[in-house]
Amino acid sequence: MGSPVAEPASVAAIAHFKRAAEATRTIWRAALDLALPRLCAVCREPVEGQGLCPACWSKLSFITRPYCERLGVPFVYDPGPGILSMEAIADPPAYHRARAAVRFDEIARALVHALKYGDRLDLAPMMGGWLSRAGRELLADADALVPVPLHWRRRWARRFNQSAILAAAVSTASGVPVASHALKRVKFTAQQVGLSRSAGLAIVNWNH
Repeated sequence: MGSPVAEPASVAAIAHFKRAAEATRTIWRAALDLALPRLCAVCREPVEGQGLCPACWSKLSFITRPYCERLGVPFVYDPGPGILSMEAIADPPAYHRARAAVRFDEIARALVHALKYGDRLDLAPMMGGWLSRAGRELLADADALVPVPLHWRRRWARRFNQSAILAAAVSTASGVPVASHALKRVKFTAQQVGLSRSAGLAIVNWNH
């Protein structure tokens, strides 16, 4: 008979704890910002807000139409709606559609490396927003986001899976749920950083 009375009190206590925890996190983030100013992920200059300074932000090359509807590779000129690139026609990929937010130049490479190897997890919401906007047509038809898993040994060494973190950011921006355990990596493979495209493909093909 006492449980109906105790339940609202429990709910109120949980809500109070959540508010206190959020306030603590806010104060902690503010203290960190004062003690350790956030730096641009590319040039290491102090920045306010997100992780790029205005100079590096201006060098980003966002991908917009016209682009190949299959590969997402941008065209130099507009060939008309629904046109595929020569690469997609000559060597059709296994997937139906792919999209990229920005060209993979020096700025984009520095951002990816900062997130993946530099513990710059603060970049994930920004990058996830870019991915969500670039892939909004694909996300509109998506049932779930499936991040590429890490082998447990690499996950232990790196402490986090950047694919899962980006998937969570895209999920927040798009509303599409994340299927975190849909895939499992069972083979440990060599890192592909610094390898040529052919060497990287050789590793992938060997493991399939």
